[in-house]
Amino acid sequence: MSIHTDEALLKLIGKRIREIRNEKKMSQKDVAFRIGMETSNFSVIETGKSNPQVLTYARIAAALGVDLRLFFDFEPPFDYKAFGEQPATYTPRKHVR
Repeated sequence: MSIHTDEALLKLIGKRIREIRNEKKMSQKDVAFRIGMETSNFSVIETGKSNPQVLTYARIAAALGVDLRLFFDFEPPFDYKAFGEQPATYTPRKHVR
C-alpha cells in the first residue's frame, strides 16, 4: 500500500473506523455518545481531518467492541517504513494551559 503522507494515513484509519462502525450497524451519533464526544468531532476523525490521541482511538474501539489493533490492520499490510521516508506534514494544535 502506498501511503506516504500524514493526511493519507489519517484518512485510511478513519475509513477503517467507519467500516467497522457500519458493520456494527451503529451511527456516528451512537459512537460519539458512548465516548463522550460531539458527533461533529467524531465525524472529522472518520474523514481523516483530525489526528486524535491514542486514548481517543482506544475509547472508539471500546465503544465499537473491537480490538484497537483493527484500526491499524490494513490489507495488504501497510508499509510503515515507507511512510517515514517523507517529512511529517501534520501540525499539532497548540493547547492552552
